[in-house]
Amino acid sequence: MIGMARLLQALVVWTLTMLPLVTGPAAAHDPVDLVALSARLLPSVVSIAAVKLIETPAVKGQAAATSRRRIMGTGFVIDGNGLIATNRHVVEGASEVTVTLSDGTTLAATVLSRAIIDIALLQAQPDKPLPAIKWGDSNKVKQGMPVLAIGNPLGYASTVTAGIISALERDIRTTPFDDYLQTDAPINQGNSGGPLFNLQGEVIGVNTALQSQGDGGSIGIGFAIPSNDAQFVISRLLQFGRVKPGWVGARVQKLTPLIADGAGMPRAERNAEGVIVTGLDPAGSALGKLRPGDIIVGVADSTMKDARTFNRAVGTQDVGTTATFDVWRGGQRLAIDIAIIDNPDDVKAGQGRSAKEMPHEFVDPPDLGLGLAPLTPDIRSRFEIDAAVEGVAVVAVDAHSRASEAGIEPGDVIQRVMVEPVTSVRAFWLLVDGARRDRHTRLLLLVRGPTGERWVTLPSA
Repeated sequence: MIGMARLLQALVVWTLTMLPLVTGPAAAHDPVDLVALSARLLPSVVSIAAVKLIETPAVKGQAAATSRRRIMGTGFVIDGNGLIATNRHVVEGASEVTVTLSDGTTLAATVLSRAIIDIALLQAQPDKPLPAIKWGDSNKVKQGMPVLAIGNPLGYASTVTAGIISALERDIRTTPFDDYLQTDAPINQGNSGGPLFNLQGEVIGVNTALQSQGDGGSIGIGFAIPSNDAQFVISRLLQFGRVKPGWVGARVQKLTPLIADGAGMPRAERNAEGVIVTGLDPAGSALGKLRPGDIIVGVADSTMKDARTFNRAVGTQDVGTTATFDVWRGGQRLAIDIAIIDNPDDVKAGQGRSAKEMPHEFVDPPDLGLGLAPLTPDIRSRFEIDAAVEGVAVVAVDAHSRASEAGIEPGDVIQRVMVEPVTSVRAFWLLVDGARRDRHTRLLLLVRGPTGERWVTLPSA
């Protein structure tokens, strides 16, 4: 059995080695050198660490606490001056963001803007220009096309995986505009925000979500925002600070032949693609122009397949312009011009939905396994901490964490990190991150407990 298994493994490796991994006309040429391609693309991809301080309110018998979540993600350079694209859910609500280049250089980054589509822009300040990616045309992507994903899965930076485009136009119900590419290239938590490349080295997608079972690992079903959508969103963010999608205030559903029959559409047209108006927003520009029961078969130059294509067609129109809607009403075909206006929800939100509304927010457990709180009178009384003791109180410890293994317990007070005094919860995490940036592999903590002070060490990552 062992010999047969080895034979099968060797056969698989040989088969993969012999695959040309090219598409279209290039198939007649030499195979793509994946080693050289990966080496060329890696410098344009960065690993992202986003720190989020989580406030836990006080409840009966337990004091308020502040813990920290460290989100791992990926980004890629779209401008050599340090402009980086990633997923919004990676950096949403972060108090600190750092990016690490493929050579190990770590840079602080600022979140410039975020969108309802899962895209965010970061700005780093590199000492020298960074290699930027080249965009590809996602409209040319075909099912079965080979692709490479580069990212930071589970904290393993600069990981390259390969696969194919498994399907197109996937709706995973994260926004009204979903049109994802599906890939079997292995992506895991930490790949979010990373690029999906074609074999010409062009970004044709932004890895955003995965379907998983049990432990959350890859099962070969991942989703990427098409590059054309990402470029549209990024251009709007750079211009307006938000996506500023077009809106008319019409709610629609997919047209079926039976609905078309009931709505009085001519028999010859009843199998046509379209959407039927279900309702109109009082604040929308379509009020007085469209009616419930109208069948929309086109907006500007776009045909209508379902509610998604309608939302995308309207959303990509420029606010302040007018679009022509191709409509069937009472058996007659009409061309109705409707003003494209600002979506009030987008204006109100400014930068899209909150992190709590994102269904694919992948986060690590609270960093170091510690729940911390300032030394308030209530905390001092609860844990019998002397008034002269300074630092931050440990109010919770993850039972499966390294902190627990090191003997840190609720009621302990962390007084110093790497000999520097701890003056607040925020100061503690800043000292921890400073130690990490200085490449310390272990953290040295001065902890005071019921039996006095002691030094303990924890892995820094």
